[in-house]
Formats: sequence, structure tokens, C-alpha cells
Amino acid sequence: MMKIQNRAFGVLAAGSVAAALASGAEGAFVGYVVTVTPVTTAGVQLDQVSVIARFSGLTDTVLNVFNFTYHDGATIDPYAAFYHKDNSSYNGGILSKQYGTWSPTLTGSPTLNRPFDSVLAIGGTATATNTTNADPSWNSGGSGAHAGGASGWNRADLVNNGTMGWFNGSPPNLQGRVGVSPNTATDVLIGQFVVDRGTFAGNWTLVVGWNNGVPGTPVQFSVGAFSIGTGGPACPVLFRDVDGDGFGAPGYPLQYIYSCVPVPGYAPNNVDCDDTNATVFPQTWYPDADGDGFGSSSSPGLTTCVPQGAGYVLNNSDCNDSNSQVTPNTSWYSDVDADGIGYAPNGSVVQCAQPAGYVLLNGDNCPNVANANQADGDGDGFGDVCEWATGDLNLDGTISASDLPLFFNAWGSAGPVGDLNFDGIVNGADFAILLGNWGTTP
Repeated sequence: MMKIQNRAFGVLAAGSVAAALASGAEGAFVGYVVTVTPVTTAGVQLDQVSVIARFSGLTDTVLNVFNFTYHDGATIDPYAAFYHKDNSSYNGGILSKQYGTWSPTLTGSPTLNRPFDSVLAIGGTATATNTTNADPSWNSGGSGAHAGGASGWNRADLVNNGTMGWFNGSPPNLQGRVGVSPNTATDVLIGQFVVDRGTFAGNWTLVVGWNNGVPGTPVQFSVGAFSIGTGGPACPVLFRDVDGDGFGAPGYPLQYIYSCVPVPGYAPNNVDCDDTNATVFPQTWYPDADGDGFGSSSSPGLTTCVPQGAGYVLNNSDCNDSNSQVTPNTSWYSDVDADGIGYAPNGSVVQCAQPAGYVLLNGDNCPNVANANQADGDGDGFGDVCEWATGDLNLDGTISASDLPLFFNAWGSAGPVGDLNFDGIVNGADFAILLGNWGTTP
């Protein structure tokens, strides 16, 4: 199982401080990327921590790194946390924290030694052909057990002098350039630190010197921060997402990082069932009993990579899955007269749940007087009750003498014919309304 951990920031740059900004470098130093891979040798469980410098230019080239400085956070001695298993005469391939060299040329076997060895390198891999050297500041300064010494970088621990660094002794070979194998198009390896599994060796900063790889062009200097090991500041886990569908891979092998910001190529989950196909990923399907395209909001749903077909949809926004007319797109119409038929000009609302005073049916032909039967004897589009309310009792389109017999026949009754004010009885008050509308058209 492979574990890749990026502490506190997808690309851990504490900020870039650049000098000689008029340089010929194409891009910029983006920051440091830290990966952590669990490895085991002879029963000893270790974390192989790789620190990588990331750039945005096509030919950006690392020349040197320096001022390697510990700041805080370590759970153990930050200078003496590192294992070596190099091929030097005094170590002989024995896993040790007391003996070893940081030179990438002495790692030895790529399977027996290299994965378990702490080395510092400018690009490429830790092999006999790597031209990375320690700079003179390695041997001076510091205090206590980890002060500078004549052993240089042929020592297992790190110097606490705050100035140590390393450089490419043969810049024309471009081993520190992005895009030159085995570097990637954006990344250059600058060090591998092997520590006990789960050990946090703290927060560090390092200055990187880089240009565009052409001899003589100005060098830029940037500083970035990173962490070594695991168990430091907690950040969300992001999982490798090869196909970019937003779902991380659960295997082959499992890869993940800790990052407080989004990182391209990683997702906040590891539930993808096929990380080589962006169209295949887990989806939650909800039953759609009424077939209106909206799933039940009361169902927990079924999460699967396999499409569920008819009867299931990819949403749970239906508030009534037994009525296909009721969906989140349903229009409800104001029903002022409460006769079960709404009238859009009085107001409408689009939502799933029925609001008070609103109904599904629209088109009331007498919106202010209850007329559930929508009777319209003369077929003029206006409900009979609305025309009667004006005094046109015979529905001929005019309030005239021909309406009087009908009115007086209804005198003293409860209407609806003749009860023009809807007070429950036909009387003089209604007659006054009829006379007031005399000769008009309803």
C-alpha cells in the first residue's frame, strides 16, 4: 500500500521570496510538495518522505538549495530522526540512525538500500551518477549534539546551523531541470527523508536557487515551507483521482495526501469503482414511484456505480412521490375565493409543497367569488356568479328591466341569484346594487 502525504498545503509554499526577478527563468517556483510512502525492511516500519520542488515553467532548473532550517512541531529530535541504509564502507547497507551519508551517490541497490535511505539530491534519482554535493556551510555553525563538524554530510544526523545546503556540481547535465527524466514536467526531487512510521519530524523551510537552465542566465531565489513525516497539523485527506471524476481511487495502490487546499488530481473520497473511466463513479439513486423524474425525499437512496434504470432517478427532491403533478417545478395558484381553482394574476408560486391559499388548478372564471362548478351559462368566459353579482340575472349581458322579475322572484331568499352583496338574503340592499349598475355591461 502506498501512502502519499502532503502536510498542510497541496503544494506547500509558505510564500515565495524572489530575487533577481529579471532572470531568464520561464515560470515560477510554485512551492514544495511532500509525499510519504510507507515502506518496511527487515520488519522495521518506516515512512519514506520525498520533498519535491514544483515549478510552472517548461525549463525551470534547480541549481542549489540552502538555509535548510527547522522551525517547530517535531515529536522527536528533528535533527536525528533519519534512517540511512547506504552503500558506504562504514555503513555497509545496515539500516541505522547512527551511521550513513546524505550523498545520493552511495545509496546502492534500488530495492535493498534506496527505499530505506535518507539522501539529499538535486533532481534525478539517488544513484552513482547524481552530481549533487554538500556546500561548505554544512560543516560550520550550530551548537550541541548537532553542531557542524568535519564529517560533513557523511553523518546520519542533520546540522542545526540554519545555513546547510547542497548543489548540483555539474549544472550543464540539467539533472535539476523539470521535464528531464526522471523529473516530471513540473517537479524536481530535492531530498528523501526516511523516518519511523508515523513520526513527525517537524516544519522546515528551504531556499531554492533556480533559473531557466541556460548557462549564465540570472538565478532566482525562493523560499518555501514543508513538513517532514506524519502526525503534524491535521488537514483533510485527499485521494488520488486519476480519471478526474471527483472520486478517488480505493486501490492499485491506495494513494492519498493530507491537504488543507484542493489539489489537482485528488478527491476528498476514495469510493471510485473505476478510476480509469470518468463516466463510472458512485451515484445515489432514489425511487421515483410516480414517474415524474423526481425521487422521493423520504428515501435514503441506493449508492452504487451501476445505473438503476426505470423507477430510479439521481435526485431526492420530490415531496410527494405518489402524485406526479407535484414536483419542485409545480406551479401553485392563488385561490382567493377558496373554491379549489386558482387565478394566476392574483399570484403564483413554483415549489414542491403546497403553500396555504394556493391550489394546483388555474383559470378561475370568477376569482373573487366561490364557484367550484365554474358555471358559465352564456359562454362569455365569465362565471355566472360574477355576472349575477352585478345584477345581470338573466345573463343577457345588460342590467335592465328584464332582470327585475328574476330579482323580485328571489326576494327574501338566500340566492345566489339576486343576493348581490352575498349577505345571505335578497333584499333592498341588493336592489340598490342592481339599480346602481342599471344599463351597464357586467
